[in-house]
Amino acid sequence: MNAAEPILDYLQNQLPDYPFDRKLDEEFVHELIADFQDLNILEETKTFRWYHNNRPAARFKNVRVGLRRWIANSWAIRRSA
Repeated sequence: MNAAEPILDYLQNQLPDYPFDRKLDEEFVHELIADFQDLNILEETKTFRWYHNNRPAARFKNVRVGLRRWIANSWAIRRSA
């Protein structure tokens, strides 16, 4: 379900003002995939973007932390349902 390249491409090219760093984000995305295997990380990233009106990078001091928290919360909600 989760492949790193489409997620990395989305972070780099579709998430406005995201501070993309290839090395850091490869580690970040692989960790997300490993930690939340049964969740569609790309879809959650898209939802995160649009929930924050296309500007999540402006809302968070560290957008990676905000995205990870979003994904962790989505995962927890699915697990409890």
